[in-house]
Amino acid sequence: MRAFFAQIDWVKNTFFFVFYFFLVVAIFIGFITPQLDIFKKANANYRKELFVLSQIQAQRDSQKQELLKYQEENLGILMAFKTPATQQEIEEKLKIIFDSSGVVQDGVPIREGEYLKQRYVISGKVKNIEGLENALTLTQNFNAIVQFSFPIHIEKENEMLVFSFRLDVYYLPQF
Repeated sequence: MRAFFAQIDWVKNTFFFVFYFFLVVAIFIGFITPQLDIFKKANANYRKELFVLSQIQAQRDSQKQELLKYQEENLGILMAFKTPATQQEIEEKLKIIFDSSGVVQDGVPIREGEYLKQRYVISGKVKNIEGLENALTLTQNFNAIVQFSFPIHIEKENEMLVFSFRLDVYYLPQF
């Protein structure tokens, strides 16, 4: 065994060992370490994006649940926006109360935000003020979103009250 160790050139081997050691360290520091840093940054950004994406999805799901709950609670109002009261429908319902009535469309529908507003001028004759009150109550009970536009004009003609008022009907546009 001594003869084996005596044949080894220790200086030359030590020199090559140190040379290869520093070569491996230089390659590691020069090539592998920057690649590891790039990977760490990319991985951190990916995990951040996943976290943000999961937060956005959770918020979207929460908003969707709130929307569904709102739609369930307000189904009647939302359906009223989808089905506007027409001129014929208004006229037919008001003929129950008035001796003579007229419903006239006042212009074209006006866009207000995301919905349309159609204005109607309603006029007619009733025997007393309670008839007018009943008419106003009846127009509020349509299966549509309606709103009175004041003033209400009332005049007396013989034994009858002649009146006119504006009624705004709101609805969603049909695409």
